Amino acid sequence: MDAAMEEGAYQQLLEGVADHALFMLDTEGCLSMWPETAQQFYGYDPGNAVGRRLDVLFAEERGEPPSVEDLLAEAKDGPVEIDNWHERADGSVFWGSCTLSPLSNGADDGYAVIVQDTTTRKQHERMLERQNDRLKEFTDILSHDLRTPLGIIDGRLELFRESGEGEHLTAIEETTDRMERLVEDLLRVARQGQVVDNPEPTDIGSLLEIAREGALPATATLRYDSVPRMMADPDRLVQVFENLLRNSVEHGGDSVTVRVGPLRDGFYVEDDGPGIPEGDRERVFDHGHTTREDGTGYGLSVVRSIVGAHGWDVSVVAADHGGARFEITGIEFVTGE
Repeated sequence: MDAAMEEGAYQQLLEGVADHALFMLDTEGCLSMWPETAQQFYGYDPGNAVGRRLDVLFAEERGEPPSVEDLLAEAKDGPVEIDNWHERADGSVFWGSCTLSPLSNGADDGYAVIVQDTTTRKQHERMLERQNDRLKEFTDILSHDLRTPLGIIDGRLELFRESGEGEHLTAIEETTDRMERLVEDLLRVARQGQVVDNPEPTDIGSLLEIAREGALPATATLRYDSVPRMMADPDRLVQVFENLLRNSVEHGGDSVTVRVGPLRDGFYVEDDGPGIPEGDRERVFDHGHTTREDGTGYGLSVVRSIVGAHGWDVSVVAADHGGARFEITGIEFVTGE
């Protein structure tokens, strides 16, 4: 088979595989053939793709991309597969499995590349990993936080046996009530951390309207800048917003202003309250962490559990106007109808 026939057959193969992006690289790692499947997959037309290096497809903002030179050097001896974040022409990102293979006549003729979107699988793996982390955390909490009240009960019982004074029974009753609240809070967080198996296209604007009714007083202000639809569990996402809105009111007062808007791969919820000191930002999601005497410390822990159950990330930074800004990222928005 001559070179023209071989290229034509390869082109037919590329066009026939619709659920992957297949294309070719020259020996320098530049895109040399960009068929329809690749165009549809990434959104670049051939005129904006051919001649550019492979790393134009990698999402640099999601971490340092792999070295094209290293990939080509390794692929000379056979197929090489690497998983990393990719970026489409519209700025959307996905987790992709990328396989480079030298062409039949050797690497001197270039490389064939196959890319598959494995975001769903990656998110499921992350959800399972985080669920396991939460289970370990619950074990640590139970072993630590329940040991103290049990010690109090044991000590008060001994004192009651010695003195018969009723105040020790009162202290025991208060301690058992606190233990019951702790167990209920932990069970609530554990349930919310279960992996989301059946997400559906979700408009968070409508969820905000539900959440604000029970979480924001009439004197508070909620401003919403439209966020694209996403695959999520709507009921659990309402609880995320309820907890974040309540947190804003608890720290910013009944006249707090809360803003919700889009990020490149997610959304933010911020307020104009006093904010969270930088030294506390890593701990605000920990179970039981609170800066208020009447707080339970489980509202933001529930947020983290629900976000993790979706395979997303949550972090807190300072808002531009000084309040707290929660950023939920790692979301792949729903495109089309």
